[in-house]
Amino acid sequence: MYDLDDMGVCCGSLVQTDFRGLAEAASGAGFKSISMWPTLYYDALEQGYSETDLLRILSDNNLRVTELDPYCAWLPVEVSPEDMTAAFFRYSEDDFFRMADTLGGSSLNIIEALPSEITAEQRIELITGLCSRAATYGLKVSIEFLPWSPIGNLTQALALAEAVGQSNFGVNIDLWHHFRSGGTLSQLRKLAPGAIAAVQVNDIAPEPWEDVIEETSLGRMLPGEGAGETAECLSALYASGVRGPINVEVFSAELMSQPALEAARRLKASLTRVLQSIDDWLNRELDLVLNHTKSAQKGRDPEKGVVRD
Repeated sequence: MYDLDDMGVCCGSLVQTDFRGLAEAASGAGFKSISMWPTLYYDALEQGYSETDLLRILSDNNLRVTELDPYCAWLPVEVSPEDMTAAFFRYSEDDFFRMADTLGGSSLNIIEALPSEITAEQRIELITGLCSRAATYGLKVSIEFLPWSPIGNLTQALALAEAVGQSNFGVNIDLWHHFRSGGTLSQLRKLAPGAIAAVQVNDIAPEPWEDVIEETSLGRMLPGEGAGETAECLSALYASGVRGPINVEVFSAELMSQPALEAARRLKASLTRVLQSIDDWLNRELDLVLNHTKSAQKGRDPEKGVVRD
């Protein structure tokens, strides 16, 4: 099963702080890795930090960057200034690879945030070109499906990954998006090895909000505290061969109102409880198997293999 040290925190879970505050809160809560938004990175540079400064902050806090997220401007679309993703459309492909050149990382996450006029063939061509460039940085590219977008569920995202056919391209499963798009636990148990490039962990409220955009932005729940079967999902993903990066991503008005370190500790504690519940379940299953085996052996002759009277 997953090791807690292999699970990082998405920087979007701690939007109440800046680059240094994120690093200190994540490290203080015991995380070893973080994701990086371009807004956070380039805001830090505008505040006067150098890229060397940013690397020193990460090093001082024993952190690495895993996921560069979200790259929105890979598609030619018209963006309203009022759209929640508008700030991210300011950042180009070059901006993201500058981040990768400085911070490293293991995956570049793209989203199709808004409808566009491109054809399926053009979409594949754009992603293929991005994968080729990402490969020179040692990066995977992941597509994160969103319930309200043209790539709106796991089935569509997997079909796109198959059509693109690049070894460093796969799906990013955000568990909130998965369940709010009608996804099931059964689907996660049937994934082909290598299909998933990244995972974002969270939980869903028992009843969906009327406004799905508002809920995804403010109403996500801590892993294990909602109705999303988080422990079962992680067990299924692990059994399917999914290894990471895995980051906890909880956009929550409640967490946003708390000091970053307190919020980070709550995120870490929720992951700890989920992984412990998985371990407890696996131990119970193992005990059942061992007890069944012992009972069967007691009733058989070890030499003849027949049940004794």
